[in-house]
Amino acid sequence: MFRPLFCPNSECGNHYSHLPSTGWYVKNGSYQSRLFGRIQRFRCRRCGTGFSAQTFSLDFSVKRKLSYRTIFSHLVTSSGIRDTARLLKVSPTTITNRITRLARQAVAVHSSLSTEVRLQEDLTADGFESFVYSQYFPNNIHLLVGKESQFWFALDYAHLRRKGRMTEYQKRKNTEMQTRFNLYRRSIYRSYQELVRTTLDLQDRSGRPSVRLFTDEHRQYVRVYRDLSPEEKRRIQHRRISSKLPRTVRNDLFSVNYLDREIRKDNSDHTRETVQFARNASNCMERLAVYRFYHNYCKPYRIAKQQLSCMTHAEQAGIPAGRIRAEIKTFFTQRRFFRRVRGMSVSDSMIWLRSIVTPMKLKAEYLPAYAYS
Repeated sequence: MFRPLFCPNSECGNHYSHLPSTGWYVKNGSYQSRLFGRIQRFRCRRCGTGFSAQTFSLDFSVKRKLSYRTIFSHLVTSSGIRDTARLLKVSPTTITNRITRLARQAVAVHSSLSTEVRLQEDLTADGFESFVYSQYFPNNIHLLVGKESQFWFALDYAHLRRKGRMTEYQKRKNTEMQTRFNLYRRSIYRSYQELVRTTLDLQDRSGRPSVRLFTDEHRQYVRVYRDLSPEEKRRIQHRRISSKLPRTVRNDLFSVNYLDREIRKDNSDHTRETVQFARNASNCMERLAVYRFYHNYCKPYRIAKQQLSCMTHAEQAGIPAGRIRAEIKTFFTQRRFFRRVRGMSVSDSMIWLRSIVTPMKLKAEYLPAYAYS
């Protein structure tokens, strides 16, 4: 027998409270669904909002049932959207819709579990370059990773200008496109600032007097650190490492370099010199959010002597295994709600609300009303 845990109306006090299993709602009939059978309806005693058992399902407001586990497994092993759509005999837009739902689940779980981390290690940060829509619109996606655990704490998106050698025709076209899409000002600076804020939050929760943050020698990183307050500079010790050094385990940037390699290997949007590049910036970041969930909470931390280690990167960072199992148990079934998620970063909220601008796209991204509840 399904029992709702809270009122789905975000304006109701019962949406946020820890409620008893019964007493705050009444049953309000049922209805028949061709896809899901008979579904029980409820009504909140406090605000009068009506809802059903299906409101709390990840399949809320869908017209066809698909295996989220199948989509997830293909998404993290470099399969393209059309490949997965052909496998499941649906349209590519249907697969994109399910990935959006998985991304919101991944953001909610990561926001909840990452608050369990009490930082006992240093951090590394770097950005890897890709592109969206066209190679005239490169981007820099910043990553914040634990130096020892390789736990992926945060990611943030920044637009770049196209650089490198171009023909005269390409230069003219690049100038024309930059005139039509001008969102580059201080984008690297702003994006890296978000990672620094996350670092300060992690340092504050850990109780450590300071934390070392390793980056390469990018000039914008130095400017961000220079603009910190004296107190913040004492809390973060910035260490600059040359990007020309060998990318071995002895390199202080190994953990973020390793993650860069894994993303390019496992995410079809960023595999070099293929036709499977991202066409939409929000879709691109949603797939990375799903991959972050896989990397942190599903993937083994180490593989040695042909035997898989049972410890994940999240456990290595100090998150209890029981908490991880409890979240994964309902990851593919129980819908998370935006207003109930605690500890969500600015970058993750932009992923959830699909507010990252895609180059040359004139209209805002479509956001269904239920996504903001």
